[in-house]
Amino acid sequence: MVRKVKEKDKVSSRNEAKSLVSIMTAEEIEKKFIPELQLVSAGLFSILKTLSVKEFQPDREMCFLLSKEVDRVETFLDDYGATNNRRFFFFRELVASIRWIDVAIFQAVHILARFDNYSLALNSTERKQFISELRGALNFYISGLTQLAMALQDEARNLELVPGEAPYEGKIGFGLEKKMLPADLGQEAIRNEQEVIIEILKKFLEVAEDFSLYVNTIRALADISEESLENFRSAFNRIQSLYDSYLKNTRAENELPDLKKIRGHVSVPLHLLEIGRALMHFYERHSDRIRSDAFSVKIAHLVDKTQIRDNVKDFVLKQALVFVEIGKRVSGQIFRSIGSDPDEYILETRGLVIPAYRVEDFHIRPIMPLTQIAGKYGTDSYLFFNRSKYNLKSPIELAIAIPDIRETLAEENAALMLRGPRKAVVEMANFLSEKCGAYEKTITRELLETQSARLDRSGRKV
Repeated sequence: MVRKVKEKDKVSSRNEAKSLVSIMTAEEIEKKFIPELQLVSAGLFSILKTLSVKEFQPDREMCFLLSKEVDRVETFLDDYGATNNRRFFFFRELVASIRWIDVAIFQAVHILARFDNYSLALNSTERKQFISELRGALNFYISGLTQLAMALQDEARNLELVPGEAPYEGKIGFGLEKKMLPADLGQEAIRNEQEVIIEILKKFLEVAEDFSLYVNTIRALADISEESLENFRSAFNRIQSLYDSYLKNTRAENELPDLKKIRGHVSVPLHLLEIGRALMHFYERHSDRIRSDAFSVKIAHLVDKTQIRDNVKDFVLKQALVFVEIGKRVSGQIFRSIGSDPDEYILETRGLVIPAYRVEDFHIRPIMPLTQIAGKYGTDSYLFFNRSKYNLKSPIELAIAIPDIRETLAEENAALMLRGPRKAVVEMANFLSEKCGAYEKTITRELLETQSARLDRSGRKV
């Protein structure tokens, strides 16, 4: 009898589980699911109809509205498991793909709309060149969106949905500006405006040096990822937030016109990286790069994945680097304006090799003066070796690093990196050359990956 009760409980339990999730019948799909999808997607198809009008150029508001409608449809499809359904999977992937192309268009349009308001250290020829390349990229993104929109409407008809035929005529009643609390968590107490300027410029220069190394050492597609672009995007976003919190509309900004240029040379790379992140998301998740099914191949034919990759590398990253490098030069002008030596703040990274046969010259007593050199400068200097990072102002950290390097020197040459203010790095490199025969080594992606604790393959700080 006890056994029968247990079997009964099992059956009851199974029935309860079945009541939580059930599979739609063919009749339910036709009479309930498709009509609901028709209603949910009506707004999306109305907008896509507007976008398909010849010569139509989307603005930021239209992109924002498109994003809302895409999110509505994608959420509905995911709630009903379309990701795992052969009939609706392609429709869902097209919707998701539209999201990321729309992000790229929004950011490109945003740069165009705000470009004249940014204080940028560009001459008229450089401005025209950038705008020309940006418009070319924007046309590529719009073409991709158009192809995806046409494919989505075709697929809707295959599913017996009826895409709306009238262009969207509703009013857009929302604001684009998002208010944020000051990004001041972990910030040091700053006593005056000059200290504010120096601290924010130091943070910008640190991110700029990381980004420059990342871009300049890209050799293969595998070196570019959505993750790496997002990490740099968020870093520039933090710099912009700090600037707006502590420098925007201040007396210092009025007295030092170059400060506004710094914000411009942070904002443009920020929006370019938004474009790159969206395109790489599309490339990594919605093209045939990681999928082998026929649906992804179809999408890849709608938006050329090779052009996506090339656009990120040859336009997004290339142009972002141009603005970052100019920003570094403007930083130097600001340091001079406040009576400081730029070479004591602008960062430099050098790769060095210590020959194995000089192992006996590389030990604590002759090498410890590195801490005295580093200590002369306000900005910290670091040594990177074997995925470890050592602050060269600290005798203790240097004392830890030396035995590790000597252990390598016992078998082979030791490659390492120095990072710090230009003056400090030059002085320290000369010191190591004199004391232990160190010579310069070009920084490559491999050196970054094997020696740096600060950047991994994706560009992420670790």
